[in-house]
Amino acid sequence: MKINIKTFISYSHDSIDHKRMVLGLANQLRKQGIDCALDQYEESPEEGWIEWMEACITESTYVVVVCSKGYSEKLQLKNDVEGKGVRWEGAIIKQEIYNAKGKNPRFIPVIFGEDNKKYIPHALKAVTYYDVLSESGYERLYRRLTKQPAIRKPRLGNVVEFPKQPNKELGSGTNGGFEAASVSQIAKGNNNVQIAGVTGGVALHTHGGLKVSFLPPPGTIGANSLLKQSIKERFNKIGEQREKRFGKRAYSVMYKNFKRDFEIENQVWTVIWDWPEATADAIIAYLDDKYANTIAGRNEAAIARGTMIPGEGHLFAQEKELLTYLGLEISSPEIKEALHRFFGVKSHTKLTKSKHWQWVLYLEAQVRELIGE
Repeated sequence: MKINIKTFISYSHDSIDHKRMVLGLANQLRKQGIDCALDQYEESPEEGWIEWMEACITESTYVVVVCSKGYSEKLQLKNDVEGKGVRWEGAIIKQEIYNAKGKNPRFIPVIFGEDNKKYIPHALKAVTYYDVLSESGYERLYRRLTKQPAIRKPRLGNVVEFPKQPNKELGSGTNGGFEAASVSQIAKGNNNVQIAGVTGGVALHTHGGLKVSFLPPPGTIGANSLLKQSIKERFNKIGEQREKRFGKRAYSVMYKNFKRDFEIENQVWTVIWDWPEATADAIIAYLDDKYANTIAGRNEAAIARGTMIPGEGHLFAQEKELLTYLGLEISSPEIKEALHRFFGVKSHTKLTKSKHWQWVLYLEAQVRELIGE
């Protein structure tokens, strides 16, 4: 899929590690088809930094704002010496949102870990933020940037027209004053018929193939389209993950296990649409638990095969934490020597994603040895 999406990352130079994580995010976006502008890609723009920043913000489809403590402090003028770039970018962002009367379709807050949520600028607190270090955060951000929603809105159908009940005078007939009435209705269309709230017999006559569907009773899971969609999405997520491990039979086994666990072996699993809404919480909790177990099993199996590598942002964060345990900096001579000895480079920015992952595993082994595991 070829689409032209330009983004600009606005952030604060809090530390070397923070800059590396921002660079990792930008690199990942570019690898996945998003034209991402970042000051680290520029040595010294001919037009000067101010005009370069203004052009990047103006020309970009989206501006990704990496919210951190340093970004917040510089935006609030708590540092008079540093952070002129952040303040300039922040002023442009605020002005554009103000000019749009509070609407904000372009500026997206991003954080590295939930601890940074409190540093989201006031002007961006009303919009969705993305923790790109979480399991689904980066995917959600990427879906937002590429306009690929996880749940697509179904097309609008036709309004269902129910048969009109005949008027009866009070007290006429039998059965408590009311008499059962026969309703005859002729409908022109594509022979699709939906029936709801019917008591008694129904006779349908057609000259062509007739398709009859019964609407679920009020108060059931099936009558709540959002609830029904939520459950179907969970089934699909589990099925997709299990299919990656077990092949095409994964879906049939999943539904078979579900029917066994809910004691409906002799019925189709969709019978749950006729269950009361009150049962939905138990079904959703069951499916969420199954999904978590499926992901955990897939991750363990993939790691055992050596085929699953975390995202670059996660690798940089994990590397930083491990170096802190070891009492070292990424610029320490011991680290540079180890990188050169094992991978032939003197900086982790020169590592491929695969080698970076191997490097993190090496650091984990050093930490385990240090604490005596």
